[in-house]
Amino acid sequence: MGPGEEVWNRFGHNGLWIQDARTGEDWVWNWGIFDFDQVGFVPRLAQGTMLYSMRGYSIDATLAQYRAEGRDVWAQELNLTPAQKSDLDRYVRTNAQPANRDYIYNYYLDNCSTRVRDALDHVLGGAIRTHFSGLASGRTWRWHTRRLVEPSPWVYGGIALVLGPRGDESISQYEEMFLPMELRDRMAGFFIEGRDGTMRPLVAAETRLVEGVQPPPPEAPGPGWPGYLLMGLGGAAVVLLAGAGTAGAGAARRMIATIPIVAWSLLAGVAGLVLTGAYLTDHVFWFRNENLLQATPLSLLLAVAVMGAAWRPSWRARAAGLATLIAALSVLGLLLDPLPFLVQRNPEILALAVPVHCAIAWILRRDRDAARATTG
Repeated sequence: MGPGEEVWNRFGHNGLWIQDARTGEDWVWNWGIFDFDQVGFVPRLAQGTMLYSMRGYSIDATLAQYRAEGRDVWAQELNLTPAQKSDLDRYVRTNAQPANRDYIYNYYLDNCSTRVRDALDHVLGGAIRTHFSGLASGRTWRWHTRRLVEPSPWVYGGIALVLGPRGDESISQYEEMFLPMELRDRMAGFFIEGRDGTMRPLVAAETRLVEGVQPPPPEAPGPGWPGYLLMGLGGAAVVLLAGAGTAGAGAARRMIATIPIVAWSLLAGVAGLVLTGAYLTDHVFWFRNENLLQATPLSLLLAVAVMGAAWRPSWRARAAGLATLIAALSVLGLLLDPLPFLVQRNPEILALAVPVHCAIAWILRRDRDAARATTG
């Protein structure tokens, strides 16, 4: 199934369609079922232990759903032996049992597509893993994520913030099959050994069952950072304009001028808490995240110091010192980014955060110096 409009549909979907001539059953089995109303959904989402489920639906209901969503649907007929077909059917039905159907979802390592891949690999005796694990894809988890989510910059911005260096590791073609379309394409060109020792294509035929209206995803991600740089420069301009002419202003005027600084600092501080707290979760792709230099919990202290400085001039030095430290960390992240021993690539977050942090530091240092000149 091709990509859809919703964020969780951007990566596409797949399943195993099994027709049983003996019983008349005609089911599509898939491992992509989740429920926003499930007990503990939010805590599990935060912990990185969200439950997905495996279930079967009739082919008619499946096609009707994707036709309504305007999404493409292809069917690949697999060239399996009768024994392999029976083995696959048993594997699927065992997975569908209540005791087995739920699993802890991982967006890259254990999802709807890897489960289909692993089911096929099981009946083929590990041939898929053996063949594709040693073949480099030349891509990364982040590369594919950018390609598929980039049309929604705010969504990708959130993903770029939390995705740490593991997202920039080179992945094999086997790992790349976490995407349904990549699994489809790899299987289309895959050959397996027949009972007579000859090689035969795994996919005997491919049919397009539904022609959707959704645009195809881009072949490669674009240079996303220029748009984020414009947002970062815009945020810096708001900070500078709001702080213009406040050096000798009263507390009320100064408090209004600090609204952009406080808002940004709260946002960056909360994001920093999330990145720090990730070490207490199972979100392994969030670990060792260099974006902690751009989104640090120190920003929460800065928000408090800035509000205090609007009323107490003695707090301006504290606010300026914190802002200078935070800006220095941000610039450090920018300087470290090109170093070859650092795998993580986060140009979008750098482009967004560095200008704003530097503008805040400049404004608060200017206010501190003005207060010192007045008292001196």
